[in-house]
Amino acid sequence: MNDIRIIKGSDIPPPPGKPRIIRPSKNFLWKNYFLFGILFVVFTAGVVIILGGFLWFLSTLINGDTQRMQLVVDAFYWIGVLYLVLWVMLTIGYLIGMYWYVGAMSFIVHGHEIVVHKGLINKTEKHVPYRTVTNINMRTGPFDRLFRIGTIEIQTAGGRGLAIDETAEEKLEGIKVYREVRDYILTQLRQFQAAYGTTVSPAEEEPQTSIPQQMLSELRDIKGVMSTRLEKIESKLDELDKKLEKLHKPY
Repeated sequence: MNDIRIIKGSDIPPPPGKPRIIRPSKNFLWKNYFLFGILFVVFTAGVVIILGGFLWFLSTLINGDTQRMQLVVDAFYWIGVLYLVLWVMLTIGYLIGMYWYVGAMSFIVHGHEIVVHKGLINKTEKHVPYRTVTNINMRTGPFDRLFRIGTIEIQTAGGRGLAIDETAEEKLEGIKVYREVRDYILTQLRQFQAAYGTTVSPAEEEPQTSIPQQMLSELRDIKGVMSTRLEKIESKLDELDKKLEKLHKPY
């Protein structure tokens, strides 16, 4: 364990060399709790509005029958109690599960790859070799800025989807010193390029990927195939024209 250092809190990553373990900040956990609280408030407000409107509708139908009205009020009361009990159980499960989930997350930056550990029940270990990395982006949403954290998105040539700007092979979420970590990974990438002569060129601000070149080569191959087929079609059309001309000639 002497050759591995854990980066968390406000530590600035040391110079590249030995593997570094990067863990999400506790603010990432508070952010998820905060979003869950917003979901509870919004969902509960919607339920209250719907049930309140339904109760008002039933009260107009009952039209002053106090006994029936009391039954309706009691039914709505127990519905509310059941709703709160379900939310309490869900909240306790979410708080415990999210705490364990964030605690199990770790990102190991090696000299040749990045290893991402995630998962609570189904644990995953994702390896992202530097030779496949095409771009590294930083993303900070409004809630990220509220809790002073950010996400580092690692894009690769084999990323999912054609729109590389919209997808990322892997994400390093909840990082407090995300700018320093981004710079540290870029330094590791440049050292890997210098050592192995790769053509990886990660951009710090704007994406510069090898996807367009790959697409261009594929389009050229498709163009070549289509050109060959068009030539065959044109030759067949010429033969048909000659046959038609012969058919229209008088005997």
